[in-house]
Amino acid sequence: MVPLTELEVLIVDCQATAAATRGHLLELGWATAGLALTDERAQFIKLPEGARVPWAVTRLTGISDSMQCEAVEPSEAWHALVEQASRLAQQPAPAVAHFARFERPFLRALAGDQPPPLDLVCTHEIAQRLFPDLPRRGLRALTGYFGRDLGPLRRSADHVAATAFVWRELVRLLDAQGVTTWDALRDWLATPAPAIRPGRQRRRVWPMPREQRLAAPDAPGIYRMQRVDGSVLYIGKASSLHSRVNSYFRKQRGVPDRLLEMLSQARTLSCEVTASALEAAVLEADAIKRFCPPYNVALVDEPRHIWFTTRDLGERSGQSSSAHPIGPFTSAMTIDRFAALVDASPHALGLGREAPDPRLFAEGYARLLAAHPELSREDLSPRVRALRLGTRLWREGRRDREKDDEEFRLGDDVTPEDIQFELERVALRAGLARRRAKWVTRLVEAAIVWQEPGADRARLIVIEQGEIVARGWVSPGSTPPIPRAWARRRDARHEGFTVARFDRLRVIITELKRLLAEGAPVSLRFGDSPILIDSRLAAALSWV
Repeated sequence: MVPLTELEVLIVDCQATAAATRGHLLELGWATAGLALTDERAQFIKLPEGARVPWAVTRLTGISDSMQCEAVEPSEAWHALVEQASRLAQQPAPAVAHFARFERPFLRALAGDQPPPLDLVCTHEIAQRLFPDLPRRGLRALTGYFGRDLGPLRRSADHVAATAFVWRELVRLLDAQGVTTWDALRDWLATPAPAIRPGRQRRRVWPMPREQRLAAPDAPGIYRMQRVDGSVLYIGKASSLHSRVNSYFRKQRGVPDRLLEMLSQARTLSCEVTASALEAAVLEADAIKRFCPPYNVALVDEPRHIWFTTRDLGERSGQSSSAHPIGPFTSAMTIDRFAALVDASPHALGLGREAPDPRLFAEGYARLLAAHPELSREDLSPRVRALRLGTRLWREGRRDREKDDEEFRLGDDVTPEDIQFELERVALRAGLARRRAKWVTRLVEAAIVWQEPGADRARLIVIEQGEIVARGWVSPGSTPPIPRAWARRRDARHEGFTVARFDRLRVIITELKRLLAEGAPVSLRFGDSPILIDSRLAAALSWV
């Protein structure tokens, strides 16, 4: 009997529109895994007549309806898979899939009346027995646990390679337990797993050593959660690294799946101490650009770009100019949806989406006009009217609309009131983005003095061309110096603007608002004009 360490197995992966009971196969991938991965192949599968790829599936997999031109009939892909399986020495062919309960129904459907010539085992089931306390044992979690990244899109070729990698790591662990052949593995899997006493929940055991997280300093700074190979999973900031890092590991229930998946991979931790929480936030923004951690969502570079617009947000450009002086913006969607709002286009609800029923959209738009008469003023341009609406909505306290990150979705239950609400939010976000762009432009050349709550000294930073060029401790109540290049024109400040610079300055604005909300003394100086101090600065930042 060939040892598992030398056995060639067939790795199989299916991607589908949903589970087999209600979905269709989209992609079938496979490869032979022996000492190396060979004969790798992934094939799009033709959907039944009239079936389409759901938008949510496209977002997860990157597979769209346009790719159907490369698809083959299911029978053609199945015959190619069976042919490769027949080349393996052992029959039926030893086959491996991760979470095989998903793959089995699709493989049975492809085989038709004949049983699939595959002896399929599941790496998820093996991992459940080898790592009963690991928070998550999905393919991404296991791949990361063993020290390798898995790309963001769920594609068969990537999943086949990841499954092969996980399989080899599991084989190594099985060998240490005396499970050395395919038959022995089958017998091992057939043995009932240890049961958990009814009414009790297994306590999670985190891969990161307890002493490592307990050693995090009680000081402001940033922390990096890392895989066993040192690659960075996540970067965060904290006013107390010790408290923040250890908070991840205290909660046993109600933890989001994505966080559990990340913590299943986190094996090491590194910390970098800063002098203040504000400087930690700035360092976090820069470090995220450098390391591109897969579990960071905010402050990442891609796919954002810097944009500038006309004064009324009517047209955008990648370069600042006399025709496009307003910016910087990092969301083209905010600008484009605002343009669609002004044009009374359904694209205001989300570009690239399926359009709503025209009558439903018209009713929602009519409600918007009736609720806000300024949108019908003939002495102003349509764009200025919409921008003024966004400003008024914010000043009236309807800030929850901008902060609500829940994505608007079309469905059978959408009403004209829902459409009115979303159109108001488009106007609000455009007005806020315009206001924020002005503040970011001013902050390119600035000096700030602040005192963290409870601190006995104040902190100074000087910003030139969007970079912190000087920092240090000063006496409480010290006056910020006049920035050397305070008189630079707007077009000069916009020159060479990057996403990293935008995020750095936006983070500083957020931190200033936090400090002011906590009652900390803050003073900001842009030039030879009066210094913005405490309540005056808070008022200026109240809707940035």
